[in-house]
Amino acid sequence: MEWDLSDLYSGPKDSGIFQDLEAALALAQGLDPQGLLDPAQAQELLSRYEKALELAYKPLNYASLYFATRTQDPEAKALLDRVRSRFTEVKNRLVPLEVALRKLPEEAFQKLLGHPGLSDLRHFLQRQRAYAPHTLSEREEELLNLKALVGRSAWSQFYTEYTGRFRFRVGEKELTEMEVRALRRDPNPEVRREAHRALYGKLLAEAPTLSAVFNAVYLDYLQELRLRGYRHPLEPVALRDEVEVRDIEALLSATEGFYPLVERYYRWKAGRLGREKTPSEDLLAPLGKKPKVPFAEAKALVLEAFRRFSPEVARIAGEFFEGRWIDVYPRPGKRGGAFCSGGLPSTHPYVLLNHTDDLDSAHTLAHELGHGVHFYLARKQRLLNFGASTPLAETASVFAEILLDDLLLERLSGEERTLLLAERVEDAIGTLFRQVMYTFFERRSLEARKEAALSPEDFHRIWQEEQARLYGEAVAWTELDQAAWAGIPHFVHYRFYTYSYALGYLVVLALYGKYREEGKAFVPKYLRILEAGESASPKEILAEAGVELGSEPSSATASASWSLGLRPSLRGE
Repeated sequence: MEWDLSDLYSGPKDSGIFQDLEAALALAQGLDPQGLLDPAQAQELLSRYEKALELAYKPLNYASLYFATRTQDPEAKALLDRVRSRFTEVKNRLVPLEVALRKLPEEAFQKLLGHPGLSDLRHFLQRQRAYAPHTLSEREEELLNLKALVGRSAWSQFYTEYTGRFRFRVGEKELTEMEVRALRRDPNPEVRREAHRALYGKLLAEAPTLSAVFNAVYLDYLQELRLRGYRHPLEPVALRDEVEVRDIEALLSATEGFYPLVERYYRWKAGRLGREKTPSEDLLAPLGKKPKVPFAEAKALVLEAFRRFSPEVARIAGEFFEGRWIDVYPRPGKRGGAFCSGGLPSTHPYVLLNHTDDLDSAHTLAHELGHGVHFYLARKQRLLNFGASTPLAETASVFAEILLDDLLLERLSGEERTLLLAERVEDAIGTLFRQVMYTFFERRSLEARKEAALSPEDFHRIWQEEQARLYGEAVAWTELDQAAWAGIPHFVHYRFYTYSYALGYLVVLALYGKYREEGKAFVPKYLRILEAGESASPKEILAEAGVELGSEPSSATASASWSLGLRPSLRGE
């Protein structure tokens, strides 16, 4: 199944793409910031501002999705370049209003907060205000937007295009990245070793080029920290996510305190494999026969898992299949990994997969459809309140995976159940512990970038040190493993996004605990969390479900819950 983007535009030559961008430019022109001093005028200005964004985001959404399955297509690349350029023009025309809103005199700002016509934008207004200390002049903001086209955005696109051309020879076959990564879970140890050699051998060979990309995006971020007056590299992340830097640090520290559980698990796995240490080629090795899960079966499993929780969630997920909002299989030129593009309140989400007919792909389907249901429900909000803040961004996705696991565990017993529990632990290690390890790697390499550009060997060294801290003495590494950092796109496309997987996982554990306690009474609370979008802070949204975010006691409780959740699995209970 390939996705059908015609709900956005009929094709890359649809005249509506640039007509919408021109309409957005027209709406963005002449938004007089002085009107913000009058609440009634401000309401009209923000309505035009919102409409301009919607008209501009839709072409960008389409061009990005079109490019995602055609990264080697010159037409797709040219379209994305043209749309990004026009989108930046729209953003720059909106800058005067954004700067004025953030720096509005306090008395005038309080009048906006108290105006009935702006009551549903209260959180949006407060979020804008929070950025005031780090907002530059109009001209400087415009220049930064333009710089992004040849800075981080350009490097991000280059990384996607460049790595999208990678091919990996395993046996007689030439494979895409997602296909070769899937073979790292193959039952045949020789296939796993060949896949490991092909994947990490290629990344090691490409490390000089990819390290240049990392150095460029790191320097871009460091320059922006300085220009905007941030004192800590996590400060803009904390501001974006509406948490404190100390909350992020507490999460990292608490999770690091449970690193020995990871070493313990891989010592247990080594024993199951008849080894003293787990070979790195066997980190993802199945401990028994792994079932083939064709896409049709994965679809049925996920929809059944959703239906048991909520028929409404299953109905929404079903629309993704009926409307062809999913692109399923890997193919040359298609970007690797998986994602859900949230779209707009006036459109709908799309999901990209690289399904390889195994249980891991079924979990990925559940994960991305969880995102999809979240964005679908958040369409009840207007654009300025749409989406999901980072602490909640991974909530629905990880919750969906747990629902699928619950269904599978009920159907299995004995050794099969033990093997699935082991896989569940490995997935959780990947979602929590490895993401924290990634964050430590990113923080250390970013700090080192302040002094000078990092060589490939510098990146290798930091990666090996962080990997050793996580796995202890339980894993036997090869020389090729040192280059694994180069194949993680989050380090290029975002800053410190990986910690959000860990935070989201702990939030989900808390929410899932509530579900186990309350049963069906919890479902409406959960759906309200997804429907809320960004209309309130994550703390306020979660508080309605009885979950506290950002306090040291709750962080400790979450960590303890995580520990207890791992230990029964390690015993195979």
